[in-house]
Amino acid sequence: MDNIFDYPEFKRAVVREIPNTINNGLRDESSKQKINVEKCRKEWENYVQVLKDLGLEVTVIPADDSCPDCPFVEDCCVVIGDTALITRPAYESRRKERPAIEETMRNLGLKVRVVESETATLEGGDVMFTGKEIFCGDSVRSNTEGFQVLQETFPDFPCHQIRITPPEPHLLGTCGYAAPGVIAVFDGDDGMFTWDYISEVAHQKYKPLWLPDHFANNCMYVNGTILHCTKQTKPESYEVFHEEMSNYDLIAVSTKEVGKADAALTCQSLLF
Repeated sequence: MDNIFDYPEFKRAVVREIPNTINNGLRDESSKQKINVEKCRKEWENYVQVLKDLGLEVTVIPADDSCPDCPFVEDCCVVIGDTALITRPAYESRRKERPAIEETMRNLGLKVRVVESETATLEGGDVMFTGKEIFCGDSVRSNTEGFQVLQETFPDFPCHQIRITPPEPHLLGTCGYAAPGVIAVFDGDDGMFTWDYISEVAHQKYKPLWLPDHFANNCMYVNGTILHCTKQTKPESYEVFHEEMSNYDLIAVSTKEVGKADAALTCQSLLF
């Protein structure tokens, strides 16, 4: 199945350090837990080391205390092949993160396009690439104009809008690409709605991996290895990965602290 989907093998990752101000970032009103910055940095360092251990060359962008959400680089850029699309986040405060990412992508030799329209919004947390097609959330963070820029930037792949119902901000809050042909889905109302929508519009056939915990679906497939939630934070979903995906190498990576900011695994890196 892996070859059928032509999912890319990654050689590089771009990440950004944890700022002192991370507790000042955007988050759902129900998220009131304070992030332990020291523990958050240790988790981030472990995350980066895992990427290095998987053979990726990691470029680190320094933190910017004026941008408390800056470690979540996924939202500001979509990379497919040799092209990087610098997005336009819905919140003005996050748009200040873009110049550093744009500069980094240009320095790494990628073709760079920037969403320039003042009415378009697009965040990478709404974008899931399967190797054959692109799914993009139609959400409170990404609108139709942003989706159209995404389509224009990557014309070689079918691109589908998937309705995301508030308060869920992003597509990748309800699903994630677990492995070629396998989509991890939150086994709740939002996840079921997303899966039904994907199944209806997709050009390819995918297998769902149903997970009982919200955000456990936000996993990563990196060169034959699945990065997923830990047993300590999401024990039931952890068991699902080990029961259903045992034919892949599995690495549990903690995102307990960034989880307090509504973040998870994919949020913290750009892979290409």
